[in-house]
Amino acid sequence: MKSPEETRRKRVRLLALVAVLVLAAGLRNVIASSPPTYLESATVVFSLPKSQTAPNAYIIFASSLITSGEAMSEIMQSPQAQRKIREAGGTAKVSLALVNLYDEEYPNYGVPLATLTVSSLDAAGVHRTFAIASGLLHRLLAGLQSGVGVRPHNRISAQIIGDTGVAAQPGSPKRVLAGLMILALVTVSALWNALDRRNARRQCRGRAPGAGYRAGSLPELG
Repeated sequence: MKSPEETRRKRVRLLALVAVLVLAAGLRNVIASSPPTYLESATVVFSLPKSQTAPNAYIIFASSLITSGEAMSEIMQSPQAQRKIREAGGTAKVSLALVNLYDEEYPNYGVPLATLTVSSLDAAGVHRTFAIASGLLHRLLAGLQSGVGVRPHNRISAQIIGDTGVAAQPGSPKRVLAGLMILALVTVSALWNALDRRNARRQCRGRAPGAGYRAGSLPELG
């Protein structure tokens, strides 16, 4: 027959499990009802000047193109450029990053390509901001070269290709559900361990000193 303490412990565990499941179900409903994020992206190709028509021109100037792309990525991410986008009517988040041919730990920026990405909860704001950011990118690139005396036919240019248009990014319901299940399991396990430790401490405090010895079981002293 189960002791009252064991019955109480199982009841507390069941209540903790129900509470965690209810909380996980609530979070899932909140995430499912959240509005989707809209995104528009395109590839930016940094191209050689029109004056460079030799067959091996790309091999010679590829590193310069990549360096220019890296510089423009940093400039577009700067507070000054972001402020210009907002002043022109842009309301969405803008990012420009070189294309990474490997991974984040060991990046490989081996081609003069960058990805222009604009995202927001407002679809109309995404497209409007994308157009503003694209125009600013062209103006900044031309202005920087003009400022150091580079003539138009010797300037690097930026071509935007593969525009995805505005698309909703609702996320993956399966990944959300899997993540919530893992979180719920971890939370339940932590709660049960905490309850077990609490019960163990209560039992230790409730045990009288010397209760673990039988009468006459203490060893005789010298």
